[in-house]
Amino acid sequence: MKKISLIAAAILMMTFSAAAQGGLADILSKIGQKAKDVNAGDIVTSITDLVSGKSALSPQTIAGTWNYTGSAISFKSDDNVLSNIAGAAAKSTLENKLDGYLKKVGITEGLFGFTFNEDGTMAMQYGSKTFPGTWTLDKENATINMKMAKFLNIKGYIAVKNNKMELLFDVTSLMRLVKSVTSVYKNATLQTISDLLNQYDKMYAGFNLVK
Repeated sequence: MKKISLIAAAILMMTFSAAAQGGLADILSKIGQKAKDVNAGDIVTSITDLVSGKSALSPQTIAGTWNYTGSAISFKSDDNVLSNIAGAAAKSTLENKLDGYLKKVGITEGLFGFTFNEDGTMAMQYGSKTFPGTWTLDKENATINMKMAKFLNIKGYIAVKNNKMELLFDVTSLMRLVKSVTSVYKNATLQTISDLLNQYDKMYAGFNLVK
């Protein structure tokens, strides 16, 4: 499937808005305000924010039991403002769709989450199953490496603010995690999730968690 360019998406968004509202200045004002509204409560607005060190990370801030509250999506951007605007506009819709699909494979509130211990041990909960493992933090790059139950070795981007965590993966890694944990490899819902996430270039997806 051909991936959708975020810049093209932003241009289309501006074009449709122009037809409805009129006036370039008014369009830019509304888009800018929309981006602020969407991002105001977010932990991060892009992977760039994570890597640049805007999220305070340490074994102490990560340690604890984190429960799933919904999916998280972010777009990796360079220094292109339109990429951020297009990502903000698409973020909410994509997360709502992904929430529904993940629920169908058992990843939902109260049934999924992670426990990270300061000694480097961890566990991932999925329903009544617990997958033990270990974790290490790369604070400089805002990444966490997780090894679980001898079947999963995966790297994710991580951000923590107060009692909220955002854990993001590249699309391939997320699909590997979901398939491994759910033990489902041939499933129409999994294919739908893969198709959804692969529509967009530079997309990272994962989980919103609370402690």
